[in-house]
Amino acid sequence: MSKNLNDVLTEVSAVVSQTTTVTNTSDEYSLWKSYVNMAQTEWAESYEWSQLFIEYNTKTSYPSQATITLPTNFRKLSGYPKISIDGLTTKEYAEIDSQKKTQYEDSDEYCYVLNTTGQSYLIVNPYDELVSGASIFVSYWRSPASLVSPADVVDCPNPEYLVKRTIAYVWEAREDERYLQAQAEASRILGNLIEMEQSKGYAYDSKIQTVEENKYGFRLGRD
Repeated sequence: MSKNLNDVLTEVSAVVSQTTTVTNTSDEYSLWKSYVNMAQTEWAESYEWSQLFIEYNTKTSYPSQATITLPTNFRKLSGYPKISIDGLTTKEYAEIDSQKKTQYEDSDEYCYVLNTTGQSYLIVNPYDELVSGASIFVSYWRSPASLVSPADVVDCPNPEYLVKRTIAYVWEAREDERYLQAQAEASRILGNLIEMEQSKGYAYDSKIQTVEENKYGFRLGRD
């Protein structure tokens, strides 16, 4: 069941202050809200969560455009960016280390991500393949949105992690030794979440892919 920021802070207050009344104009509320966002960031960066997976489609606006502006919530690529020039031919671009691009030929097809002042850009080579109107598909993992309003819904599939981790932050700041117990409970919940994310249902295709299938979409016996 999904919960919002107010639900999380109400549970935190019930444990820390023994009251379910939360005043969202108090300094304490603002502090706890910062702790919840810190806990959410810890959760987001601990695994590649399906809740944070995004598929992004766009089109180039200019001829010979080598740089593609990525959404502001971009964290990292999850697959091979695909570019379709004419609607019929689609090419996939492998991501490389930008510092090693000099090891490739000008005609080699690859991409890499650059981050500048909080904005991420996808650089594609050869640049002249991105003609005006080309369709671009990028799958990626996003950063979670900051929880600001009491009604903002949390991304974490088990909000109890945010509750326990926030309580640990509060007690640690107060030099209350109980923060160790709360932190241990949060770590246990996080471990269970990772295990659940790795355990798929019976219908999940868990066969091991060959290098050709994984990198080039080649299907043995069909291509």
